[in-house]
Amino acid sequence: MKVISRRDFVAMTAAGTMAAGSGLESAVFSRSDQVTRGTARLTAQEIVDRIKANIGVEWRSDDVDTFKTGDPSTVVTGVVTTSMATLDVLQKAVQAGANLIITASPTFYSRADLANPAGRGAGAGGAGRGQGPARGGTPPPSPATVSGPGTGASAPMPPAPAMPQPVVPSPAPAAASGVASTPQDPVYAGKNAFIEKHKLVVFRLTQHWNQRTPDPRALGLATAMGWRTSGGRDRQSGPGANAGLRYEVPAITLDALASQLKTTLGTRGGVRAIGDRRTTVRRIGLLPGYTLIKDAIDMLPAVDAIVTGEVQEWESAAYVQDVAFAGMAKGFISIGRIVNEATGMQVCADWLKTIVPEVPVRFTSAGDPYWRPV
Repeated sequence: MKVISRRDFVAMTAAGTMAAGSGLESAVFSRSDQVTRGTARLTAQEIVDRIKANIGVEWRSDDVDTFKTGDPSTVVTGVVTTSMATLDVLQKAVQAGANLIITASPTFYSRADLANPAGRGAGAGGAGRGQGPARGGTPPPSPATVSGPGTGASAPMPPAPAMPQPVVPSPAPAAASGVASTPQDPVYAGKNAFIEKHKLVVFRLTQHWNQRTPDPRALGLATAMGWRTSGGRDRQSGPGANAGLRYEVPAITLDALASQLKTTLGTRGGVRAIGDRRTTVRRIGLLPGYTLIKDAIDMLPAVDAIVTGEVQEWESAAYVQDVAFAGMAKGFISIGRIVNEATGMQVCADWLKTIVPEVPVRFTSAGDPYWRPV
């Protein structure tokens, strides 16, 4: 099994490198890409319309998979897919010449995806751009130019656009009603200001994307790890994607499996395992995203270990802990939702290149948000 380094995994793009296991694309879209595709002039709305027409599941008008910020009529210069549109990812998109970011997770820290905590600005179903605060003076160097926060980079990143200097407005004088306006949070303000300054458009794609069969997050993780069934093809278990995927692998201990996941996916601290380290694993079940206790109970008897994104500790994690305590040779590994979503958004980038060939597309990792003390 080919083990992909963290640097390689982060650098891999929509050119099919994860599936092929070789070849890397520059962090910036190549000049030839921009020249040969630059006449396309597709808007963000036109690209989203193609997604809806080709995704393969019925598209519902809901409050999740929508434009979160930016103008849908913006002509797209490049597309970045990611598990989360963090400030780090937004900077890298600007560096790469991209202005449409397609994210699996919320941009503004909640399911509602409101552009600021007070609920003003672009709401969950809106396409309006959030308004940044007034700013002035010389902004400090971006931390991303020093160490690449959220990526685990061991070397400084290339120069990146300076982050805006957010200023928290002073509380407004009390109105006639005696109610003062709420100051804008500086983190929301800074993120909105950066998005507005660079004319970025952010679209969330998660509910409909994860309904595809097989689940792209599970498929992407298995591809990154080089897992295949004995017959050489991915095999879906159960009636739908939520049933997860099962893979047969050469015998490995639970401890070694957790280490391989950490190394291959480049996690810094998010991997957590339950069960005896010496447990032999030959059958792995994947339950991507958030694992429901019912899915864990249904899958565990048929596999030696489950690999998931995230869980409620008092549900699936506690259940497997009791299973292990009872002497059953079972394991459970949580890799974190952001890391798990990343592999699915790599698959998304590969897929987008087939339906939007006029525009450069690449995957950008949001990294592992956690780190572990030494």
